[in-house]
Amino acid sequence: MNFQIKALEHLEAAKAALKSEPSTSSAWKLLREELHLALEAATLAEHKQRNPPAEKDSEALPVSEPMDEIHPLPPEIVEAINEPAQEDVQAATQATTQATTNATTNETEPAAGPSVADVLSEQRIASLQNTMSINDRVRFASDLFGGDVQKLLTVCAELEKIDSYAAAVAHLKKHAASALDWENEEGAPFDFLQKLRRLFA
Repeated sequence: MNFQIKALEHLEAAKAALKSEPSTSSAWKLLREELHLALEAATLAEHKQRNPPAEKDSEALPVSEPMDEIHPLPPEIVEAINEPAQEDVQAATQATTQATTNATTNETEPAAGPSVADVLSEQRIASLQNTMSINDRVRFASDLFGGDVQKLLTVCAELEKIDSYAAAVAHLKKHAASALDWENEEGAPFDFLQKLRRLFA
């Protein structure tokens, strides 16, 4: 393979990309790739000329000048390499501005509003069963109904037909295991009540 010709081809492709006044990040990426490939081909051509294969020692090729001396890069390509893309400069400027703003902002400033997770956790649901994962079913059945998954599903279906949250809670406590801690925020009974509340949101 003639690496000199390859290098020239990539340089021509880079020139064409530069003349088209690339304004998108993909155009700048193409330009960088062509320049990188041209540099690789030029390096390989130079190495091949300086270190010819061993079997051709009798016909040793003269060492040529480096590629950049034979075919210097046009000034516009050199500028394109040395100047970062405008989008990169804008992104860096925005990041610096944001970091400065964050550093100067008072850390005790209240949050802008509820998070997406908070909003979703308050959204009304139409069915308890459809919003429970397999893990939820196992956990709720185990903690509230002594491991009886069918009883959990039956009670859920009954709860979905009740008109008010208070009546639903009374019905749930009537059918659930006794002596449950409904106030413990880390327990399954409390989590089930949160799901139940969303039926009436």
